[in-house]
Amino acid sequence: MTDTPDFSWSRRRFLGGAAGIAALGSLATACGSGSRPPSSDGAGASPLTSASPSGASTGGVDAELIARRYPGLKPFAPPPAPPAVKPITVSAVHPPVFSRVPITEKVVFVTIDDGVEKDPAFVQMVKDFQVPLTLSLADTLIKDDYRYFAQLHETGFVSIQNHTLTHPLDMPRLSPARQLEEIAGQQEKLRREYGTTPYLFRPPGGNYDSATVTAAREAGLKGMMLWKESMEIHDMQYQTASHRLRPGDIILCHFRGPAQLKGETMVQMMANLYRHIQAQGFTVANITDYV
Repeated sequence: MTDTPDFSWSRRRFLGGAAGIAALGSLATACGSGSRPPSSDGAGASPLTSASPSGASTGGVDAELIARRYPGLKPFAPPPAPPAVKPITVSAVHPPVFSRVPITEKVVFVTIDDGVEKDPAFVQMVKDFQVPLTLSLADTLIKDDYRYFAQLHETGFVSIQNHTLTHPLDMPRLSPARQLEEIAGQQEKLRREYGTTPYLFRPPGGNYDSATVTAAREAGLKGMMLWKESMEIHDMQYQTASHRLRPGDIILCHFRGPAQLKGETMVQMMANLYRHIQAQGFTVANITDYV
């Protein structure tokens, strides 16, 4: 099953995806000049990286540590066993376009785009919570520190997907040849840097047309992943009037730091997201188990 593709997707409909990245060049400059390469295990750059104490744990996650480092949070409940048959079937011939997964369990999927901010403390946060995350990376925003995203990938909780070479916010304005160059070029970069071959593509800003789908297919991608909610600094933007999560929703976040988050950190923003998810009784699963 898939959502019905709609080739008239607009920036207004995906305001949450485009928010904070209109001035993309300036964000990249601000981030690149202030990023620090983390140590090999992601520790040593923040109080959050102090040694873990002994304490109660849930599924291997230290509940006492979580409560102390991230006030108001607890370990996520383990997600249900993945379905025997994936609810969305990807295809090298006809890549589906989807923004949620048709399931009934209280499970959502967390995705993070771009790569502007490279906060060492976030690597530790991923290790602390051990929840699956899907990163859609754009080369222009990660090339100043490929190693940072390798560290995230090496945690075992992160998958890496395609988000173009230069992050053009309006893919339909590009020629079919340029769209293919953006997507296929990033496939090669990600294979070379991380030894992984993405099979999902996320168009920057959620903007695409039929030529984008064709380019994704020709580049070897098998599906185009959009979203239903987007995380801002403290709150989420919803595409539904209920302003509530639904089973199978895909949530969009961005790698952001104090320059883009009004002084707050990536870790603080993600902690706010996790509070929203837990307050609504959901847990987080790996989208690659469902798509």
